[in-house]
Amino acid sequence: MSLAIDLPDSETSTIGARIRAARRARHLNQGALAQKLRVSQPTIANWESGIHDPRQLMLAKIAEALQVSLGWLASGERSELEKDRHPAAAYLRRLVVHVPVVPIDQVARVLDEPDLDFHALAVDYIPITAGASTMAAIFMRDDAMNLAFPVDTLVVVNYAERNPAEGALVLVQHEGAPILRRWRTNPPRLEPISSDPNHKPIFLDRLQGVIGTLFISIRFH
Repeated sequence: MSLAIDLPDSETSTIGARIRAARRARHLNQGALAQKLRVSQPTIANWESGIHDPRQLMLAKIAEALQVSLGWLASGERSELEKDRHPAAAYLRRLVVHVPVVPIDQVARVLDEPDLDFHALAVDYIPITAGASTMAAIFMRDDAMNLAFPVDTLVVVNYAERNPAEGALVLVQHEGAPILRRWRTNPPRLEPISSDPNHKPIFLDRLQGVIGTLFISIRFH
């Protein structure tokens, strides 16, 4: 059942204003709505203040959470910054993805469960700008990759990309555990990036068990 928002058009002219009006009509604060949508409270604040607008899929989720018509919500004017042609506008229009951080021992489940919702396994979230939503993040603690990723570097992988190019960093299920390595094709092998010479390349007949390809890494200090 949709909720009717009885406010002057001047107060609900933009998408952000309509989100704010519907949220208040539902007696929700920004934090409560953020929890419903699995985003951060600053994201809600950015939508409502017109810093950027939610994308179409998220608009549908907002409409459902606030029990308003998607047509009413989406028909609001876009924010001024979204319409702006300032160099920053392109960045502000980029999709903000709230990537679930999952335990490393759970990430390989996507190989057997293609429809796995990593949000159900999330222990935290990291917001990034990306063109895809098929992302999951894990903390690296692997001596075989210590030159590239010191302990507790957060790596984000795109689990829809399972055909890595030459030299790509891939997360692979190998001998029952997920490992991150550099993929080389001639000969086919997974290479470590380590200060310890005891870590050797893993030679393969073919690449299999690919969980995803590295998208970005984040080092916390």
